Amino acid sequence: MVSLTEQLDNLYTTTWQGSRDTVIDNIFTATPFFFWMRNGGRFETQGGGRNIQTPLRFAKSDNVAWITKGSTVPVADKEFLTVAQYDWRYISDTIVRFMTDEQKNRAGHEITSLVTNKLQNAEDSLVDTIETAIFAAQTGNVMNGLQDLVADDPTAAATIGSIPQSTNSWWRNKTKNMTGLSFATQGIPEMRTMVNNVSNNLNMDMPDIIVGGQLPYEYYEDSVLEQKQIVNKTLGDAGFQNIEFKGLPVIWSPACADTRMYFLNTRFLTLVYDPAVWFDMTDWKEPPNQVNDRVAQIVSAFELVTSRRQAQGIMHTIDTA
Repeated sequence: MVSLTEQLDNLYTTTWQGSRDTVIDNIFTATPFFFWMRNGGRFETQGGGRNIQTPLRFAKSDNVAWITKGSTVPVADKEFLTVAQYDWRYISDTIVRFMTDEQKNRAGHEITSLVTNKLQNAEDSLVDTIETAIFAAQTGNVMNGLQDLVADDPTAAATIGSIPQSTNSWWRNKTKNMTGLSFATQGIPEMRTMVNNVSNNLNMDMPDIIVGGQLPYEYYEDSVLEQKQIVNKTLGDAGFQNIEFKGLPVIWSPACADTRMYFLNTRFLTLVYDPAVWFDMTDWKEPPNQVNDRVAQIVSAFELVTSRRQAQGIMHTIDTA
């Protein structure tokens, strides 16, 4: 049995190693939001560190002045840089191997199928967990979600990236409470206003994608059905439903609540990960008091961070009646 156990240790490990890059691709291309982020180069690496630090500019120079002959100019130094600090978040899934299952499936095809199915189940579980987290609020050990980085109420007492948003107006996203406003009739004007508010007519701050729940997506889809529908080719080629609003791709996710629609500038939204702990498989371990059973974990370290909240927006409490 020891020989079989060692053989299966190697089989699981080599199977995972051989498919690891494909699995990572599948995890982060299974949903339209992460596909957009990955395809746009919004994944960045950081090797270790106590936390993830993102430099921010929060003020303009006070030394700009109109001058004429003989004018003096201000030369005062000014603090205009700070750093947002984000904690690492860790996700894992456990592969459990029972001796009895392996003994019953020890023939070549059967054991290969068992290994493949266990690893595929881990992949699918990670996809579901990460997609759910991205559209939720951070709790416990969970990663940051869009409800944190693009808050319904960015003036509330909360600390994002170690910076209190209530006392730093420059560290607030744009928001619109849609309570009492029918999205079917007022959705498009409010979408237009949100895009303008987020961009402030600055190309740098212009959103590059709109992400919402299924119902607001369908409301907008209904409004453009009789027009020529323009879709984003990159998302369309990947198999994701999308249409466009003012040239911006509009997508929906089943994990996003139907009462929410995000206007995101992913230039300032990044998934930072540690390449040394990036969906790696740990060594196999024997649980205490279990005969020849084995467990290993698939582990990763990353976090979703933003470096400019002013370039993000949310329409929330959307009336879907």
